[in-house]
Amino acid sequence: MATQANSLSYAGCNFLRQRLVLSTLSGRPVKIRKIRARDDNPGLRDFEASFIRLLDKITNGSRIEINQTGTTLYYQPGLLYGGSVEHDCSVLRGIGYYLESLLCLAPFMKHPLKIVLRGVTNDQVDPSVSIENKPWCGFGFVSCHNPTCEKKVPYKQFYFKCIFLLLFTLRFRG
Repeated sequence: MATQANSLSYAGCNFLRQRLVLSTLSGRPVKIRKIRARDDNPGLRDFEASFIRLLDKITNGSRIEINQTGTTLYYQPGLLYGGSVEHDCSVLRGIGYYLESLLCLAPFMKHPLKIVLRGVTNDQVDPSVSIENKPWCGFGFVSCHNPTCEKKVPYKQFYFKCIFLLLFTLRFRG
């Protein structure tokens, strides 16, 4: 694992997303150790690995190193690039899990972010996609129709899998 004198060091999986987002915004590398080290299934979960892949897609020049067991992560952020990106989100978490971080990062990107996220649109843990779409935010969602959403199935037995497009543009008035 690469280490640098100016990198931040943390232990545990608490606030993983927030640590990676703040590392990306500040440009400081971060090393996170002991990620679920004492758990029966140690290391990063699939949805966390998917989030790291998403960060890699929206940045240019990021360096990511994960040890073989997934219990140690080194992340050196690159330039927030933006552009057109497609990402398949993990079905273990809702799209809101990814959107919360994208909304923090999108205003600082070199190019406007146009992203297509595929995955679960709502679950019991993460904010629903409709909650993220507020008139005071400078972004909009365009959903693609998915015929599987037409089924009449109780909420707890069926998760909606649709595609959403996030368009984010900041306009400064001055």
